[in-house]
Amino acid sequence: MQMVNGLKYLQANKIIHRDLKLGNVFIGDNMTLKIGDFGLATKLDFDGEKKKTICGTPNYIAPEILESKDGHSYEVDMWSLGVIIYTFLIGKVEKQNKNVLIFQIKRGTFSF
Repeated sequence: MQMVNGLKYLQANKIIHRDLKLGNVFIGDNMTLKIGDFGLATKLDFDGEKKKTICGTPNYIAPEILESKDGHSYEVDMWSLGVIIYTFLIGKVEKQNKNVLIFQIKRGTFSF
C-alpha cells in the first residue's frame, strides 16, 4: 500500500518514475518504503502529455515504452508495480534473454 501511495503522490505532482523496480525501493525507519533513483523520471508539463523516450529495466519495462508509437504516461509505473507484486508472490525475478523478454512484453505472451 505504501508503494501505491508513493505512486499516487508522484502522479499528483505529474512525475513518471519510469524505472520502478525492486532495486529502487528502499526500506526506511519503521519499515517505511521509499521510492528512489529518479534518474529516468520525467515531469509532465500538462495533463494528457505523453513521453516517447525508451528507457527502463528490461524485466520491469512496460509495453507502452517499448512500442512508443503513441508515447506513455503514468501507466508504465503501474505495470512495473505489477511486476514487483508478481515477484513478491513468486519469490524471484525471472531470468531470461533480454531480446526474448522484450518480445514477450511487446506481444503480451507470458507463461506463469
